[in-house]
Amino acid sequence: MYKDLMIAMTGNAGDADALRLAVKLAARHSARLAVLESVDLPVPISHAWDVIPDPTVGGVYEELRQRGQQRLSELKLRLDDEAVSWDARVVEALYADAPRTVAHEAFDADLCLVAGSGGEAQDSGALHAWFTALLLESGRPVLTVPPRSGPTLPLRRAMIAWQPTRQTTRAVHDALPLLSDAGLVELVVIGRGDDDPALESARRMVAHLVRHSIPTDLVNLRAGDRGVAEALLDYAERSGVQVLVAGGYGHSRLREWVLGGVTRELFLSARIPVFFGH
Repeated sequence: MYKDLMIAMTGNAGDADALRLAVKLAARHSARLAVLESVDLPVPISHAWDVIPDPTVGGVYEELRQRGQQRLSELKLRLDDEAVSWDARVVEALYADAPRTVAHEAFDADLCLVAGSGGEAQDSGALHAWFTALLLESGRPVLTVPPRSGPTLPLRRAMIAWQPTRQTTRAVHDALPLLSDAGLVELVVIGRGDDDPALESARRMVAHLVRHSIPTDLVNLRAGDRGVAEALLDYAERSGVQVLVAGGYGHSRLREWVLGGVTRELFLSARIPVFFGH
């Protein structure tokens, strides 16, 4: 069971859907939900001959703090109607970016949630920065929630994108409280066929999940001419999968940003929530 959940509010339209799912999870697991707004306080611009700080900086900071408190007040009004234990607060990012600062507030969380892109180009870069900071800086799994994706709980159908890697097995084990509720879990291997070396570890993982009383089937797919992320998401859509579990950033983040990669493509394109572990 998850006992501490944290959600980062990004200022994106998808925040509302992510918050709805966070409240559902908190109710399902009798968990406490921490909701974090952030105030990004910029570094003052100075010149070579400056002796004292720019006097206008204090006014700018005060205005930003007031906006943060206004957003916090609106959040509290929204949460007052929910029958879950929650805490909402503002985190100030002074001389540091807000996503990394908020990520360092998640060390005591079982799971972090954040808005996902859902294939929409608007604000996708900023959302990706939030996602990567939470996944790589907090040490906690991250559930990304695209706009208009609100699965019912318990899950009817979940899916694991299996690779025999540290990141994937971390994701699977961190997702056990979520998977334990699912009607069916499909462990999907995108491979070369029946002789794929990943299949042996996949079979062992299926048996492991069954011993946890999680009904699990093994699915062996071929990507064909498609990328791995596209093949996974196409199968998830055709099968009615509600949540996808995947390892995040098996390669370096820079390599994935420059050359593309499964983690980045899943985050940017998925229209269902994706549970990432690292």
